[in-house]
Amino acid sequence: MDYRVELETLYEISRILSGSLNIEQTVPYILRLLKKLMGFERVTLTLYDPSTDQIVVRATSSGRLPKEGFRRGEGITGKVWKHGIPMVIPDISQEPEFLNKLWKRRRTEGKVAFIAVPIKHGGEVIGVLSADREVTGRESLDDLTRFLNMVATLIGNSFALEKKVHEERSVLENEKKALEAELRKVYENMRVEGIVGRSRAILEVLDLIHRVAPTDATVLLRGESGVGKEIFARAIHFLSGRSGKPFVTVNCAAIPENLLEAELFGYEKGAFTGAYTTKKGKFELANGGTVFLDEIGDMPPSLQVKILRVLQEKEIERIGGTRPVKVDVRIIAATNRDLEKLMKEGKFREDLYYRLSVIPVFIPPLRERKEDIPVLVQHFLETFSREYSKKVSVSPEVMDAFMEYDWPGNVRELRNVVERMVILDTDGVLTPDELPAEIRPRRVKKETAGDHRVRTVREVEKEMIEEALRRTGYVIKEAAKILGMTPRQVSYRIRKYGIKVRRKR
Repeated sequence: MDYRVELETLYEISRILSGSLNIEQTVPYILRLLKKLMGFERVTLTLYDPSTDQIVVRATSSGRLPKEGFRRGEGITGKVWKHGIPMVIPDISQEPEFLNKLWKRRRTEGKVAFIAVPIKHGGEVIGVLSADREVTGRESLDDLTRFLNMVATLIGNSFALEKKVHEERSVLENEKKALEAELRKVYENMRVEGIVGRSRAILEVLDLIHRVAPTDATVLLRGESGVGKEIFARAIHFLSGRSGKPFVTVNCAAIPENLLEAELFGYEKGAFTGAYTTKKGKFELANGGTVFLDEIGDMPPSLQVKILRVLQEKEIERIGGTRPVKVDVRIIAATNRDLEKLMKEGKFREDLYYRLSVIPVFIPPLRERKEDIPVLVQHFLETFSREYSKKVSVSPEVMDAFMEYDWPGNVRELRNVVERMVILDTDGVLTPDELPAEIRPRRVKKETAGDHRVRTVREVEKEMIEEALRRTGYVIKEAAKILGMTPRQVSYRIRKYGIKVRRKR
């Protein structure tokens, strides 16, 4: 027996088995290798089938799958299964117990041996690996049996690993489903009108809102522009005992300083030129309810002290007034500014900061909770489909582009993009061509002789993966090393791009 060929064959089998957990896919190739490199014929893998209480054929070197099976102790294969030890028939034509059941072999002039070895897992026989071998006198049947035993051990270990991975995957899938069910339950219990998202980050914000809403504590909402701070402020109001009273919004950055004081506190008749009547300010109009001070970081220092008085004394004084007016309001403030930096620069009062941030709530930007994007897109599609009387869906390519984009304008930007695409759509499906230029998939240029062609990053990545697979004989694990990825990442892209994985024959 050529031990060099034996070692090379074992190495190749080990490499194939380590490169994939899909034994059903790899074993037929291994059996063909045994035929091509080692001269075995009619190589057959049988495995236990609990539904029939037999061992049945799962793979052969020819690709043919006979439907027959063996009962425990039936024929040579059944005996190997029953006793768990290899059996060798030096000449099948002279063995009465050889049933010739699967292949229906014809009589030949040559002397054909039959070798069958058990496949074990955890001390239990789970199948049998068998093969014919023409005996020439130059090889030892003991050596051939030992070699098949090693192959059976490798296959058994791979089956054990595959089973363990499937069991762990099943446990993880069940845990995932249970967690998703629990999250759905939590989300439904905490759902607030206008707030869309099921990411852990949003659920944590919702949980905090539900806990703080019933109190009268002052809340400071922090987050980038466009994350929807006003929606969260409204949620706090409508979940509170003040929900039946007014919710009044004041954008401190949008109103000039000389008008903001009058807007907030009102004025008495004759307080200034044009003050022909007494006018109540936002705090009085919101009495019993909530005042939402948006962009509080842009409030002039001269007014900050008066807001502090409202928080401390629960009273305001109109412009031109001589007596304080008691007000019962809850203040919710919001900002996208760095208040700590403004305090150091003397532009924001430290005492007001601590009064406002009794309950600070940070709303994460959309790029940090991208799992909310599909839910938000569907919500906006439904909203604008109703508004514009159009039935519109989104293509997978557009959703991929949405998931890859960083959304500097956050939820507001996403909402505006979806609305614009719905308005301009003509065929009922949003496609990449309808995306704003900044969101379209990035493109790279490839120059060829006398030709300039534009290709997407997706196309380039697909070609790189295909090339790595070809170089490694379509072994995903080895291709992943070349690409600097994990096998899981490569497998995902193979499915994503529809790459056909071939095996060397």
